[in-house]
Parts: sequence; C-alpha cells; structure tokens
Amino acid sequence: MTTKYVLGIDLGTSTTTVSVVKDGLAQVIPIKGEDDDKIMPSVVSFLNEGKNVLVGKRAKDNRHNDPVNTIYSIKRIIGRKYSDPETLKYANRFPYKVVGGKNDSVEIDIYGKRITPQVISSLVLKKAKKAAADFLGFEVNDAVITVPANYNEPQRRATQEAGRLAGLNVLRIINEPTAAALAYGFGNNLNEKVAVFDFGGGTFDITILEVRDNFFEVLSTDGDSFLGGDDIDAALVQFMIVDIETNFNVEMQINSEMQSILLSEAERIKISLSTENKIRVLIKGLVPNDDGENHDYERTIDRELFKEIISPIIRRAFNICTNAIENAHIGVSELDAVVLVGGSTKIPYVQERVEEFFEQQPFYGIETVLVISMGASILGNTLVNTFDEDAPVLMDVIPQSLGVGTVGDYVEILVEKNEPLPIERTSVFTNAMDNQSTVKIAIFQGEGQSKTESHLMGELFLNDIRKAQRGELKIEVKFEIDTNGVLNASAVDLETGRVQKLSLNIHGLE
Repeated sequence: MTTKYVLGIDLGTSTTTVSVVKDGLAQVIPIKGEDDDKIMPSVVSFLNEGKNVLVGKRAKDNRHNDPVNTIYSIKRIIGRKYSDPETLKYANRFPYKVVGGKNDSVEIDIYGKRITPQVISSLVLKKAKKAAADFLGFEVNDAVITVPANYNEPQRRATQEAGRLAGLNVLRIINEPTAAALAYGFGNNLNEKVAVFDFGGGTFDITILEVRDNFFEVLSTDGDSFLGGDDIDAALVQFMIVDIETNFNVEMQINSEMQSILLSEAERIKISLSTENKIRVLIKGLVPNDDGENHDYERTIDRELFKEIISPIIRRAFNICTNAIENAHIGVSELDAVVLVGGSTKIPYVQERVEEFFEQQPFYGIETVLVISMGASILGNTLVNTFDEDAPVLMDVIPQSLGVGTVGDYVEILVEKNEPLPIERTSVFTNAMDNQSTVKIAIFQGEGQSKTESHLMGELFLNDIRKAQRGELKIEVKFEIDTNGVLNASAVDLETGRVQKLSLNIHGLE
C-alpha cells in the first residue's frame, strides 16, 4: 500500500522546525542555510520597499540593519484583537510598527503597506514546505501545525489561514504539549501519567496526560500566550537599561536600533548562561555622553544575577503548573514523568525549579526544540495512513470555556475549560425582554464571565417566536462537542419545538 506523507510543523515564536514520518520513523527535516540545519528562526525581513524577502537566519541577521522592517515573534499577536491590552502591551516592545486593521484585527506596517500576521507566518511556512520538498524529492501539501494549548479559536483559525497562504492543506491543528507527548510516548507501550512542561520563546504551556500504550488522554492543560523566552530577554534588556542609568547617571532614550541591539545581546546572554557560569557583556558606544563621544557598556553577568533577574517570570510558570495539577485531579507524586519541551527549558534555573516542583528529575531524552514537530508528523501520518493498527488515539479537553451571553455583559458558562471530549451540556434560558419576536443566542469562548473578556464564536437566532412577557418563554440551548473539537450548538423553543442549529470548530479548523 502506498504511503502518504504529512508534514508536522512546529511554527514557534522564536524558531520553526518541520518533520515527516519516513520509513516508519519521525525525522526532522534539514533546512538549508540555517545555523542549525534543522532549526529555522521564525523571522521575516523585507528589503527594497518590500520587493525582496529574507526568511530565517538571514532575516534574523538583518534585524540590526533594518529593525523596523524585520518581523519576529509574530506568533504572540496572530489572531488577536488589536485593542486587547495584552496585544498593545507587547506590540510596544517591537521595533516594527503594529497597527489596527479591519474589525479590530492586527496588522504590520511595512513600507507603508499593511500586512497581516498570517502573511508573515505563511512566509516561514513556505520555507519549511520547500525544505521538505528538497529533502523528499517531491512536494508535500498536507500538514499538521502545532499551536499553544491555550490558543483560542481565532488564533487557531489564523494559524490555519497562514498554512493555506503557504499552499498547505492543514489537516489538523494540534496542541504543542500533546504533540510532544506523542513523540515521547508513541510506540513505547507506556502506562504513565506525564506532565509536558513546554516553555518556548513566546509561550508557556503545561499539559497533564495519561498515556496507556498508544492511547493519549489529556487530563488538563493550562498556559500563558505571553510568557516565554521573549520575556526573559525583555527582563535582561530592562536590567541593562537601569544598570546604565544608575552607573552612568544618564537617562537612556531607546530607539528601534538600540532596542534591537539590546535584545540580541540579551538573547546571547541567556543562551550563553545555559552552558557557562558567567558572561562578559560589552556593547560599544551605547551610553550617551555630554562630550559627544558615547561610552561603552561593560559588565559581567553570572548565573546568580541572571536567576535574580528572571525569577519573577519563572514563578509565573509554576503558578500555572499548580492550577494544571489541581484541574487534573491528581497529586504531583502521582506523575510518572515530566517531559521538558521548548528552548527556554535549557536554562539551568528552569530545570532546577522543574525538579523542585515536580519532585523528580525531568526527562531529557528528546531534543526539546525538535520534539513538537516530530509528534505532529506522527499524528499526521496516522491521519492519512488509516491502515496503521497502532495509530495513536488522542482524547483531548476543551482548551477554553464555552458559554452563552445573557443579560448585560454576562456570559453563562455551559462547558468548563479542561472538560474531556466528547461532551454534551444543556441549559434552559428565558426571553430577556417583553414581546420579543426574535431571540439571539450568542456563543462565547474564554475564561472571563463577561462578553468583553471573551471571544464571540457565533450566534443562533430563533425567529417568529410567540410574543410574551419577559421570562415566560423557555429556550433550551444544547452544546455537543465531538472528539475533533466540533461544536454543534442548538436552540429549541420548548413551547413550539422550533429549532436552530450552528456548527463551529473550537480548534479553529473549517
């Protein structure tokens, strides 16, 4: 029987990797022109008024020369509302211009033209796709792309759109920690409860799974889309600015070029301190001086100082871990393994805190920045090669709560976050006003119990209902969600039996 190929792509905040199952094994595909030939920076740089584009290492190397037109960490704002306070907070850190688009979307201003984050990500995906074609000798269009576990429906849909723009047929969007667990446990006949601690460049996720042979059941998941290596870099930059202002008695005015230099140096410090005990920092001509000749900034940063700088950021990750353990209804002592995923887990202090929190040594057997794409390729292989009797079975959970908008700004939650799939929930509502002829049922996703804090997924309308006094009519709303994350919502007027239905995908796939 002919084997079909599916790409597994880890579209990361900092780096991107692509894998494929070939000859029965998940293999990471080399990407020509990168420092590490399997890991490509998720960076895009536009040259010559946007007529030429660099992707990967060459784009990252151009960040100093043209910070305004070199885009990185786009994953942090893809699929988000421009007006979201978190979006605005982090957009202000970037040297490139983040602007508001149609329907409160996010866009990037490149040479006066508006470009969506989906287009930026598609350019990274195109290069990954080409690398796969070079490696295999033929083009592969089917793909499974990974996302953070707590991504909402618009973020997942935007990621799917990026894949489509890159010429990919996105078969599935899968959570990054779940993909990592697949690579860890698939084919190993395990019977374990596993925590996947995924600390990447821009996002943090913790997922608790039970693995029984090739049956993978997610017990709980939690995370923060604004917690990762980028925040460690930002903390180091802030430390250096304060250090300069204190020791040189100056007030630093940070422009885009200077910001890019400081961020690159912060990244170098972070990476170096993963293997060395201390690092010498020297940035020539950084400090302004009244005599017109700028001073050099020089100092030594050791692991102890680094730990002091980043400890508030790391603490946030373990607060999330505590919630995930509680939601899985298990104790830390019941976990059989802890799997580290993501480049930020290479930091020794992070490893120390993981061992302390989980009361065991974490698992280091798989390269942390490659494992996610490998797991995605394993899932992709089983989706198209159905003859495989040993295919993994995934039982996932609701990534975010689902509810119905009621009076005012309130959302009544019908399905709580981390409830297992498949699931069915029913609730009865009443008409909110006198003499209504139409009742609108608005479906929201998110952890806040207000409409303004949640994402509107869709709306159902019951028309031509009997005009009645407020609270007289009974409207039954039912949510049915299958194992693939497809939500079938229905609203029934219990007096007349009139029904309206709506089908949505909580994982963002069409």
